[in-house]
Amino acid sequence: MTQENKKIIFHIDMDAFFASIEQRDSPEFKGKPVIVGALPGNRGVVSAASYEARKYGIHSAMPISQAYSRCPHGIYLRPRMRVYAKVSKEVMAILNSFSPQIEQISIDEAFMNMSGTQKLWGPPKKAAKIFTKQIHNTLQLTASIGIAPNKFLAKLASDMNKPNGITEVPFNPEEIVLWLAPLSVSKIWGVGKKTQQALATLGIRSISELQKIPLKELESRFGKQGTSLYNLCRGIDLRDIEGHEKAKSISREHTFNNDSYDAEEWYGTLLSLSGDVAKRSRKASRKGKTVVLTYRTPDFKRYTRHLTLVQPTNLSKHIYESACILLKKEIPRLKSLRLIGVGITNFDTAIQTDLFENGKKTKAWNASEEAMDIISNRYGKDAILRAREVTERKKKK
Repeated sequence: MTQENKKIIFHIDMDAFFASIEQRDSPEFKGKPVIVGALPGNRGVVSAASYEARKYGIHSAMPISQAYSRCPHGIYLRPRMRVYAKVSKEVMAILNSFSPQIEQISIDEAFMNMSGTQKLWGPPKKAAKIFTKQIHNTLQLTASIGIAPNKFLAKLASDMNKPNGITEVPFNPEEIVLWLAPLSVSKIWGVGKKTQQALATLGIRSISELQKIPLKELESRFGKQGTSLYNLCRGIDLRDIEGHEKAKSISREHTFNNDSYDAEEWYGTLLSLSGDVAKRSRKASRKGKTVVLTYRTPDFKRYTRHLTLVQPTNLSKHIYESACILLKKEIPRLKSLRLIGVGITNFDTAIQTDLFENGKKTKAWNASEEAMDIISNRYGKDAILRAREVTERKKKK
């Protein structure tokens, strides 16, 4: 296979995204340990840490109390999610100018299919340098890029030379096996603590040790995951780049500043989140048949509940009413919540009769919500609010 015909996948990962934006917007923070997340003295975790903060062993998902004990002189900031989301869109717009095949997998990272673009942008490493330079010149931020023949290897590579690093994986299968061999099995997608422990009981800690285990033995011990382990430890990953139109779900979540004991607050939050999910779904021209309620209790345990509808929807009324049905069933066993969220999934479904309303009423609701989209797009999200949202805001003041 010639270089021009081979599959080339980039994984772009923004460096310490939230913290880097804070350092960019407040120059006095540059070179200092910046920790974004809960504030000291409150319950919560670290959302992001600058590289200066990471020198103290601070990392995302660490309890904020532990982060503060390690770095009491750090700069602790609450997340500015609207700002981060805006910058994320700007990053993705830059990437879209280089390739039409983009799969955004989080607010600060994405895959790009760069196959066949060498005549436009040159060899992969040269193209990657062009991307990182444009991101830096346009947004004053840095990104790290992994270059590989598939998604697994590209994501693995992007993390190897952070920050502002470019890592290219060998494209020859035999060389890939050798490149992976010295790495820990923890680097393989899907290998968490439990799988690591199970592999350790077999004397397997490195990928080279895993590569020696026959497929049948892995399948007999780990089932379907055994097949995945066998393939990934050899760098085999057949997944394609999936654009936004192939997203498997659309969802929104909210973490309460303090544990919430108020069921009315939970319902009010669901109303706002349902509106956001519906708007994003209409923007993507998608309708989901399954509504998903997500919540997290104070012990950090996460729960999901599903309700499958008769007809796919992207209306906030339908999404909210379904989420309320699910929440009502859970309330008897709930005392407080840390987080609540709602989403829709199961997009590829046949349209049948409406669960909620007759056709005329559904069209009316659709027209109403599309009008709300136009107003909020033009004048801002707060330009138009439902009566319940107004009540909720008054209660918080």
